[in-house]
Amino acid sequence: MRECAHRMRCHLCSRSVPTASAAFRHNVGMLLMRREYATVGDFCRACLARTFWHHTLRNVTLGWWGALSFVMTWVFLFANVTGYLRALQVLGTRRASVTALPEVASGEAALRRLGPFEHNVRLRLREDEDVQEIARDLARVHGVTHASAELFVEAVAGDEASAA
Repeated sequence: MRECAHRMRCHLCSRSVPTASAAFRHNVGMLLMRREYATVGDFCRACLARTFWHHTLRNVTLGWWGALSFVMTWVFLFANVTGYLRALQVLGTRRASVTALPEVASGEAALRRLGPFEHNVRLRLREDEDVQEIARDLARVHGVTHASAELFVEAVAGDEASAA
């Protein structure tokens, strides 16, 4: 069974882009004790690389200090490299087809996507943020047209003004 990249939110940056599941671990050796740290989730290409290198560098620098830690560092390094390459392969299988034509919602579909974030928009409006900036952020993060996001923010601003 071949895995494929899923179009969902990255667990680290929250962008709606193709993601692949991965798990990375590192070991911190302390002569007689050791600690393990892990990051598991669905990652976009950029966050996948950043997380892989985060754990790899810690394994290389902090993992060797202790007998069991020495062994576990090698195990984690091997598992991290394998997981990273597998996730890159998964992301590469649909890279062109998924990322070339991102799904951008407009009209009613955009309003349905933005509806759950009305409270966040109200909070940003109360902080006197610019309507255009809020709309630009909503469009980028939630995959809607800028015009739809702007209409949504203006409607929320109107409701906010009439409630005051």
